Amino acid sequence: MSMPAFWRSPIPWLIAMFVAAFVFGFVMLTAEPPETHLAPTPASSRPAPSVAAAPASAATATADASAPRIEVATSRPEAEPTFEERVDDLVSIGTETATFAAHDDHAMAAASDKVAREKFDELMRRFDDAGFRALSMLATLVDASTTETSGRKIVLRLVLRTECTRLDATANSLQERTRVDAFVQAVLDSMPMHEVATEVGAYALVQQPFLRAAHEPSVLGHLQLAAEGRFSRQVATQLLLTLWDNLQRSGERTSEELARLAILHLDHPDPSQRTAAHRQLLKDVRYRNLVVSWLRDKDDRATAYEVARLAASELAPRDAMALLRELNPVLPDMATPYLVLGHRAPNEVADGYRELLAANTHPGTRRDMVIGAGMPATPLALELAQLALENDPAVDVRVHAVMCLSARNEPDIGERAMNHALDDPAIGGDPIRVGEMVFALQNLESHGHTNAVDRLGQRLRAMRMPAQSKELLERILARSLPQGLPSGVPGGPPR
Repeated sequence: MSMPAFWRSPIPWLIAMFVAAFVFGFVMLTAEPPETHLAPTPASSRPAPSVAAAPASAATATADASAPRIEVATSRPEAEPTFEERVDDLVSIGTETATFAAHDDHAMAAASDKVAREKFDELMRRFDDAGFRALSMLATLVDASTTETSGRKIVLRLVLRTECTRLDATANSLQERTRVDAFVQAVLDSMPMHEVATEVGAYALVQQPFLRAAHEPSVLGHLQLAAEGRFSRQVATQLLLTLWDNLQRSGERTSEELARLAILHLDHPDPSQRTAAHRQLLKDVRYRNLVVSWLRDKDDRATAYEVARLAASELAPRDAMALLRELNPVLPDMATPYLVLGHRAPNEVADGYRELLAANTHPGTRRDMVIGAGMPATPLALELAQLALENDPAVDVRVHAVMCLSARNEPDIGERAMNHALDDPAIGGDPIRVGEMVFALQNLESHGHTNAVDRLGQRLRAMRMPAQSKELLERILARSLPQGLPSGVPGGPPR
C-alpha cells in the first residue's frame, strides 16, 4: 500500500518537527458590578427646568437602589510570541509529528504537519527580517550534538532558504538584486562560524539560484579556508560549482568564458577548484576528452574520484558509463560512482554489465557494475547478482555478487548464495576468500536470520581462514546464537 502524500513530502517537517497547543485565557464577567455615584450639581449651576418634574415614587426609589451593578473587567492583551519562541514552537510540533509517524498514525502526522506548515507561513509573514533573525539565532547553535540544536537547525535552514527564495523573487520582479545579494552575502559570512552554520548555509545556497558574481570573492575565500583546513572542502567545492552554474544560467558569464576559466583552473593547486574546473568542462561534450586525458596524464586520483562521482550524478547514463570506463586505468575501484549511477539508471548499468560479461573484458568494471546495480532490493538487482554469481569468470565479481545477495532481507537467497560460493573451489579452497564470506554471514546476522547463521556458522568454523576472519566469525556467533555456538557442537544447543 502506498504512503499518503504527506509522507512523501520533501519538506522535512515529518523528520524533525513537533505540535504544541496554545492555551487561551478567558475573561469572566463578575456577578456584582460596581456601584455608580453621580456627583451633585451645585444649585447655582443647575438650569431652571422649563417643566416641573414629577416626584419619584417610593417604589421607583426602591427599584433604583436594588438595581444590579455591572462590573466590567478589562484583560491585558497576550504578548506577541518572539521569533525564537515561534521557532521553538515549530520544533515542538516536529517532535510530535515524528512521534505520530513512528507509530504509523498517518492521520495525526498529516494533521500535525499541516499545523507546522501553517505556523511556518505565519512566521515568515510576521517577520520581514526573518532571515537575519535566523542568522542571529544560528550563531548560538554551537553544540551540534543536542536534540534542541537538531530541531532548531531544521527550522532555521528552511527559514534561510525561504528568505532567499522570496528575496530572489522580488529581485527578479524589480530587476534589482541589492537586497538578495546582501542577504546571501550574510549567509556566506556566517558559514565558517561552526559546523551547524556550515550545514545550514549549504542547505540554503548549494544547488540554488542565489549565488551570483557579487559573491565570487567570498566563495573563493571559503575555498582558501578549506585549503587551510578551517572549512569543509566538500561544501566549498559545492559552493563554487553552484556559483559557476548560476553565472552561466543568469548570463553573467557565457559558457565559453567559463570553459576558458575552467581550463585555467585544471592545474590549480587547490583540489576544490580543480574539481570544479573538471566538472564545468564535463558539462560540454566538446571538452570531455580533454578532462579524461588530463586526469589520466596527471594520475590525480583524488580529483579523478570526484569527477567520477559528479559524472555518475549528472551526465546522461550512457555518457557517464563511457567516462567511468575511460577512468578505469586511474581508478581501478569505482564502486561508489556505480552505486550512484545504479540508483539513477539501473537498467543501463545492468545492460552495460551484460555487454562486458559477454565480451569477458574489464573485470574490475564488471565488479563495480554488479555492486552498483545488484545491491537494491529489486527484481532486476536479484537477477543481475545471480547472473554474476553463476556465470562471471572473475572470482572477485562472484564474491561481490554473494555480498549483494546476502545483503537482501531474504535468508534463503543469501544462504543459497553463500553455499554456492563455498562449493566453488576458487572461493571455498582459498582461505582469504573464505574469510570474505564471513562478511556475507554478517549481512545475514544484521537481518536477524539466526537459523541461516547457525547452519553457515557450522560450515565456516570447519574451514581455513585468516585469524582476523575467525575472530569476527566467533563474535557473530556469540551475538546471534544461543550459548554463542552453532548447534551440534560441544557447548552449543542440540541440533
